[in-house]
Amino acid sequence: MKSCPICSVQLNRTLLDTNLPAYNCSNCHGIWISANEYLSWAAPKFVLSISEINIERDFDVPYPLSDNNQALLCPDCGRILRRFQVWPNIEFHLDRCSTCNGIWFDRYEWQTLQTQDLHRKINVFFTETWQEKLRSEEMRERFEKMYLEIFGQENYQKIKEVRTWLTDNQSGNRLLAYLTDKDPYKG
Repeated sequence: MKSCPICSVQLNRTLLDTNLPAYNCSNCHGIWISANEYLSWAAPKFVLSISEINIERDFDVPYPLSDNNQALLCPDCGRILRRFQVWPNIEFHLDRCSTCNGIWFDRYEWQTLQTQDLHRKINVFFTETWQEKLRSEEMRERFEKMYLEIFGQENYQKIKEVRTWLTDNQSGNRLLAYLTDKDPYKG
């Protein structure tokens, strides 16, 4: 008998999207999917390609907000579930067992991925490559925000144009040296 990792009530067997076997919680509406059942279901159309997933995705539906910060235990093997971020700068996480690889979806998480046509590519989110891509994107966005605050919108736009011009110019390094020298006419 499987218990909900959030509210500990018994999970009920159900079928999701085109006969994917799963378990759901009638109390918190979370969903548990075992790794083997998910892989059997997703395998015919599963393509593990990170480049196919747009990190700057616009959500057509409200994305789920994770309000659960407690450690969750796997309904299959009792181990602690590990939390994986799905998108940068959005509190949307999936919980996965590092032992049996089962996945816990909080309320609306499965539906959100299904609406975005990502429900057959969920294993991508658990890869180090995807997690690194998220960290890089979050860092880029932090720097972007910082530069906007420091320079202002107009100056920031202009400095980005100058930077592109210098990068694309064959004499870019010399031009930059000229600009940064306090007196380029002094020997």
